[in-house]
Amino acid sequence: MEKVFRSVVLSAALTGCASIDTHQRVPGWPELKIVEYHVAAEEVLDRCQQFARLSVPEGCTLFYFHRSEAHIYVRRSTAMQQMLEAWKVGPPR
Repeated sequence: MEKVFRSVVLSAALTGCASIDTHQRVPGWPELKIVEYHVAAEEVLDRCQQFARLSVPEGCTLFYFHRSEAHIYVRRSTAMQQMLEAWKVGPPR
């Protein structure tokens, strides 16, 4: 049952990412340095739980506009690594 639940959560996350067009700049959005953290589930909970109060987050991004940085925290797992790499590459054209 847990495997089915994880598959459903991963599918929902991937569906949400599919609608993001990373190749279109948002007018007025500042250029940010990206810092990635691949961490244990406990650290993701510490950093990200405030944004997902009713669920267990797989990751989140914290924006530090005063430093022009975006810190991405993702769980250290094969599925999350694959999803992040696919997001970086973008959809096939």
